[in-house]
Amino acid sequence: MAMFLALMTATVMIPGMTTYLPFEMEQQILVPILLFPFLWVGLFIYSYMAEKAWQPLIVMITLCISHILLSYFALSGGVAS
Repeated sequence: MAMFLALMTATVMIPGMTTYLPFEMEQQILVPILLFPFLWVGLFIYSYMAEKAWQPLIVMITLCISHILLSYFALSGGVAS
């Protein structure tokens, strides 16, 4: 469960990160892709090091939801309809 949730969260964070990185377009796409392995490993290790099982679950679900919303707003032109 921890591996799947960490993989899903890291994958969802990639398009979301392109919306708030202060780089040029090429670097906005490149940097999240290069950071993917570090994000995945970091989230995976955090899920095993947490003292309570619900803490990483809440953190990863919050990250997923926020980056999904960022991606949606970027694709819809910044206007919520």
